[in-house]
Amino acid sequence: MAEVNHRLVASPVLRQLSVRSVMERLLLDGATSRASLSRATGLSKQTISEVMLVLTERGWVKESGMISGGVGRTAVRYEIDATAGFALGLDLGASTLRGVLADISGTVVAQHELAADGQGGQLPAQAKRLKQILLDAAKAPAERLQVATVATPGVMSPQGRLDLAPNLPGIGELDLAGQLRSALDCQVMFENDVNAAALGEYWEAGENADNHFAFVSIGTGVGLGILVDGQLLRGSSLAAGEIGYLPLGGDPFAPESLEQGALETSIGATGIVQRHQRLGGTAQTVRAIFDALEAGDRIAEETINETARIAALLVLTVTSVIDPDRVVFGGNIGGRPELVRRIGEWMPRVQKRPIRVEASRLGPRATVLGAAAMSLGQMHNSLFSTLEVPGRLGLPTLRQ
Repeated sequence: MAEVNHRLVASPVLRQLSVRSVMERLLLDGATSRASLSRATGLSKQTISEVMLVLTERGWVKESGMISGGVGRTAVRYEIDATAGFALGLDLGASTLRGVLADISGTVVAQHELAADGQGGQLPAQAKRLKQILLDAAKAPAERLQVATVATPGVMSPQGRLDLAPNLPGIGELDLAGQLRSALDCQVMFENDVNAAALGEYWEAGENADNHFAFVSIGTGVGLGILVDGQLLRGSSLAAGEIGYLPLGGDPFAPESLEQGALETSIGATGIVQRHQRLGGTAQTVRAIFDALEAGDRIAEETINETARIAALLVLTVTSVIDPDRVVFGGNIGGRPELVRRIGEWMPRVQKRPIRVEASRLGPRATVLGAAAMSLGQMHNSLFSTLEVPGRLGLPTLRQ
């Protein structure tokens, strides 16, 4: 790379670009010297010295010893001060609240989960409690929390209300966004929980990530996260992926389908239990149905096989529209290997082209890790990028 003339760094934009280049190398490569940074970035040694002065004065970078060079030569080694800033990811689900705190280097320093109290109106208070538990566990000062990403079912409206989240009672009329911002007391972003899970799977794959893939979540509800060219597809009203309303598995004109969607009433948790009972079973939970399946129960086998058949039609629908490299199933039901295997067995009967159907690598932690990774990326960009020059730092990787 051609060396950049240090005199040009007087420009605010070029100065910020220089800071961004240096921070990217430090984040990706770890501790190093100014000479190594100069070679890696193409910036002049004087520019590197100016950038390191700025970063150390602001507390983002610190000296970490000396590096031996040639005969009699040593150089100062610099590294990110990991405790200088923290990023928070929260997964506010219908039954469980999960939280992950990462430091500025991308290391997960604390994680915790709480049982939801069942009333959506208590989410802000519980989110505040979960944040404090994580900060205390990491011994992180509250003022160093830079960004939080809150993943929720449904879609956060421009008015701050949560729409399309029927499994969170009492939530629709609240200014949930405003209350969460007040409770968390930092920059707060919002994301659909399935989109966050898709990003979690994407970040987990690292350099091996597919740029086109779909993440299907089946649990209490049903949802879809879509990545195209490595970017989330959200739609004009942020409702892309609300596949619970697809006319599959049930009557889309039935009153209950208007409220929750035909597909969700068919392969969501309640629909699976109802199917099992219609077939003559007595199980009250999906977990009990899978336990019966493992024991060789015929009704459980028929229940899960029919669920897989409908899910295969869902895969057919998704792949016909967006042509992903693979389809990943997650959620406390969708990620079950017994179900994913059966979906894969149905696929050749509905589509000739081979489709990779896989279970989630991260399991129930996909959403919260995706939310934490989003916060980490936003923290890096807001601190070390520039509004004048679009772009982002290198893909942040959470180290667990």
